[in-house]
Amino acid sequence: MVAGELQCLLSTSDDADVPLGMRNITVTTRERPPSRRGSCPRSYASLRSDVWTLLHYRTSLKQRSGLHRASYLLEIGVLVLITLNVVLAMYVSASPLGPAMTSSDWYEIFLYVSTALFTVEYVLRLWSCIEDDRYTHPVCGRLKWMTRPMSIIDLVVLVPFYLEILLEQEGAVSSRGVLTLRGFRLLRIMSFLHLERSYQAMKNLREIFALKKEELGVVSYLTIVIVLTSSTTIFFLENPAQPKVFSSIGTCSWWAIETITSLGYGDIVPITAAGRAFSSLLALWGIILFTIPGAILGSGFIEVMLKKQEKKSEHALEESIRISLTRAFSNTAFTDLDSPGTTQTISVPASAFPTPSASSSFSSPAHPIKCLQDQVNRLTTTQLQLQVQLSRQESQLQTIMALLEKSLAQSRPTART
Repeated sequence: MVAGELQCLLSTSDDADVPLGMRNITVTTRERPPSRRGSCPRSYASLRSDVWTLLHYRTSLKQRSGLHRASYLLEIGVLVLITLNVVLAMYVSASPLGPAMTSSDWYEIFLYVSTALFTVEYVLRLWSCIEDDRYTHPVCGRLKWMTRPMSIIDLVVLVPFYLEILLEQEGAVSSRGVLTLRGFRLLRIMSFLHLERSYQAMKNLREIFALKKEELGVVSYLTIVIVLTSSTTIFFLENPAQPKVFSSIGTCSWWAIETITSLGYGDIVPITAAGRAFSSLLALWGIILFTIPGAILGSGFIEVMLKKQEKKSEHALEESIRISLTRAFSNTAFTDLDSPGTTQTISVPASAFPTPSASSSFSSPAHPIKCLQDQVNRLTTTQLQLQVQLSRQESQLQTIMALLEKSLAQSRPTART
């Protein structure tokens, strides 16, 4: 195959001279773009790529290599460490002395070890993140990676621990300040958010919210309007009867939220007939209001799942076409494609392309390529016979042309004499 990168563009020919069932495939070679790691030694770049693959968790991918299996095992280890940190943070917060209990030896040892591991993980991620196509620049790419929400959470988890060590060594903090900084250790519970980058379901949830952000924004705006309107209305209805209970519109807003969400704490209750009638209407409207976000999120979930299924089907179709093209080109000599930038058009029979029955992924009628294949596959046998005949006729024509040229070349000296 060609040393450069091979690009195949598929198109059906409209030329009448091209036999039915033949597809023109334009094969273009172009030079591979220079690697962003060209200035680094190959072993150094390879090591960085392996580190990024190891730390860039992909639970949805199949374990195709030992590196992926190691990444999966490392993911499990990190999740166990995160869970232990969260459980211990909850235990410390529930202890009688609160954050003062964090001075025990076993907790200090565990805290040092886990913080060191999280620090090493963060530094390795920062070093190898430029292997991702989103962070290719050595400086700006790393800064962009550091401003990601998950990277900021990593820093929030790590900074209090190092800040406490620094201030204790400087002696610039009192005992109360030490307890306050140790209380910030409870922020380690935020490390549980690392789970978000490990599971595809949570990423799907983010896509759903991003897809339906406008609809959810409208519902949020409508909720705010209803709360403000209802709190103002109930203030004028109940304030004359209960001036201490419904003392301000702000207090009435708390009552409106209670009524809309059906909390029913009972700390603020209207006693007038108009107030009770308005409360009943507001409670019924609250039920209707909170069914709207559920319907929006449900439709968003269906749309996201359908898009992912469609992408999966398209990927399977492209993979099958690539395999079919590889088989079709295996007997073709690309003698004119040794230099980048050359282009050659080749006719390949339609039988080289995958049929819908070849894979269960082609059950969806949404692909126009599949519809074209259904029409072409009905004439596959006739097309193959026609192709064989055309190839034979072409070889015969070439032989006849060679004989004619030879005879003409022999007749010209005779005519001159």
